[in-house]
Amino acid sequence: MNNLFLDVGNTAVKWLFDGEYSSALAKGFDVAQLPPAEKVFVSCVGDRSILDGLTNAVFVESKPSLNNFQSAYKNPSELGVDRFLAILGGISKHPSQNLLIVDIGSALTFDVVLADGKHQGGLIMPGIKALRNSFDNFSTSCIKLKSGNIADNTKDAWSFGTTQMLISTIDRQIDIYLESYNDLTIMLTGGDAENIAPILSHKVELHKNLVLDALEQYSGII
Repeated sequence: MNNLFLDVGNTAVKWLFDGEYSSALAKGFDVAQLPPAEKVFVSCVGDRSILDGLTNAVFVESKPSLNNFQSAYKNPSELGVDRFLAILGGISKHPSQNLLIVDIGSALTFDVVLADGKHQGGLIMPGIKALRNSFDNFSTSCIKLKSGNIADNTKDAWSFGTTQMLISTIDRQIDIYLESYNDLTIMLTGGDAENIAPILSHKVELHKNLVLDALEQYSGII
């Protein structure tokens, strides 16, 4: 029986099994949706209680070092396990390369790791859902990215404005990192990465399932 690799976020649950990727909304998720597996490797930054009843689970935690990876955090356990795994995945795909890993999900995160595997640190910002709910008057449950430069109604003005804010922030941060680090490969992952990648001003690599791929690799190390 194959192993199952499970990524539990605040909005979605994603898994990799037998070479196939699947996903479901975190709200209302039931472990009965998952295929039977000998062992389950889990990255969880969301509600762990939705996994109640799941057996043979190995919950991965951030480590201060692994192979050539070295965490920049004074307390390495504070680095989110999703960021930790995304960095490992990035290093695996681009060894000996300076990397900027941008995860565009419920939160927007940036992590820089150098060619020698030394993590330089990163940033955490609100994702599109948090932005859309940042003002009570305009709050909306819609998390679709709607691109536009001008609107003639409040609903679209808020949708366009928050989308532009997200895109502008990512582009600006990339500019800053490119000024500081040479030969920087930019990797995008997370739920909104596929929609954002084509409209950024920079050349980026899209890796939709970087955390799951890293989980699979991690299972072969421990």
